[in-house]
Amino acid sequence: MVAMNYFVEQQDIHMRNIVVVSPDAGGVARAKKFLGLMGSVGVKDCSLAMIIKQREGAGKIGSMHLVGSVEGKHAIIIDDIIDTAGTLTEAAKSLKEHGALSVQCFATHGLFSGKAFDNIRRSDINKIIITNSIPAQSGEEELGDKIVRLSVAPILAEAIFRIQTRTSVSSLFSIPKN
Repeated sequence: MVAMNYFVEQQDIHMRNIVVVSPDAGGVARAKKFLGLMGSVGVKDCSLAMIIKQREGAGKIGSMHLVGSVEGKHAIIIDDIIDTAGTLTEAAKSLKEHGALSVQCFATHGLFSGKAFDNIRRSDINKIIITNSIPAQSGEEELGDKIVRLSVAPILAEAIFRIQTRTSVSSLFSIPKN
């Protein structure tokens, strides 16, 4: 919900022509859940795409294939962790090559190790949205407003409150029924 609130508040996307993208097969369930959340807040023109990644070896991407249409749409890549940002930046490149108007990414945790900031700086990514679950890294400030950190404090506070009042914590993470 932290990410959903951010995207709902954005004026530059206008919540139209959005495609939610999983950067790999393992993240499809996460992307589908985000797509469901988009629908629950009234976003109607939203679709799903995924990238199938073939590796040449450890840390080396051999090829990427897009499943779904991104042409003329604002892509939002949904991921769990950004480490070196290699997969993320290659995914963004592929999305732009297939006609995406813009590429944003939400990941819960931003590790940003190795050449992550260089990869992001040279990428087709318009914006990366992460939570503050991991402290900011040295050099992150050089990317200016390309990286946005969202606070997890409100959701943690609500979870603590629900535990204290013996109400459902799991409903914090469920998709509302339309």
